[in-house]
Amino acid sequence: MRAHNYADLKDILKCIGPYLEQVDVVIKSKLETGIGLLDKGSWHTFRKTGKKIRASLIILSSGLKNSIPDDIVDIASAAEIIHAASLVHDDIIDKSDMRRGQATVSKKYGSKVAVLVGDFMYTRALEMAVSNNRIDLFPIMVDATLNMVKGELYQIEYSNIDNISMKHYYEIIEMKTARFMGACAKLGGVLSGMDEPELDIMFKSGLNLGYAFQIIDDTIDYVDNTISGKDTGNDFINGKITLPLLHLIDVVDSKDARLIRDYTREPDKEKWEYVIKMVNKTDTIDYCVGVAKEYITKSVDYIDRFPESECKKAMKDLAIFLLARNF
Repeated sequence: MRAHNYADLKDILKCIGPYLEQVDVVIKSKLETGIGLLDKGSWHTFRKTGKKIRASLIILSSGLKNSIPDDIVDIASAAEIIHAASLVHDDIIDKSDMRRGQATVSKKYGSKVAVLVGDFMYTRALEMAVSNNRIDLFPIMVDATLNMVKGELYQIEYSNIDNISMKHYYEIIEMKTARFMGACAKLGGVLSGMDEPELDIMFKSGLNLGYAFQIIDDTIDYVDNTISGKDTGNDFINGKITLPLLHLIDVVDSKDARLIRDYTREPDKEKWEYVIKMVNKTDTIDYCVGVAKEYITKSVDYIDRFPESECKKAMKDLAIFLLARNF
């Protein structure tokens, strides 16, 4: 996995740079209520700038056929707020202390505040989706948000190594990540006036990109930190079962598989050292990257049905960037 960084991403998204700058401004204005604790809590997630992948998908997809519409920034901002709200709630569920190098909202302000902050952010984003009389956007946003909630519950239901399967894993990442990214690509198409067949193409492109995005995200946690330059093993230690672990159990011999399953039931850093050692002895990383690459190929194939443009090139480059990222 070749390292890519934020400088590469900024260059890829240069054609929509001014729109992304407006997204930051709109998010801040929409989260201001005058209630100190709510304002601080809701803005906290945005203090460290994220990649804005979902906003970028909306903006880029809106420019695949025509010029980018003027009202694109509000819905792109709403998507980023929904994503941030999901992270706030995820951190409560996972009892996470850190995100993006800073304390989580729940760690800094407490779980009670974090729950209400996440609820407020979801509500504000959905309110933005129906502004300017764009009622056609609301069902897409609601469906995507509902899927994220269902995906989180599904992940809790199948959080045990003894009842999760590959099928469950793919269903979890479809609901939690892929469908929302599919919705983002579709939202841009709606705003630019695409017809139903084109909107279906956009959704499928974003959906496949979402699968790849999550698989790579899960795989990075199993990449030797001498390569990735970051801490690894957080998913394993926190009891999160993802594709690398499931594949590893499938390819090692029965004795090692039983041991890894036992370690997964009560994970710790010492057991992680054994797991990462086994990962490095197998094809686990190459396998996971290969699966993600198949999804990227499908995503790009859908985008290729549109005429050449700056937005099309940026969407294809973004897909390749997400496959190769290492941060």
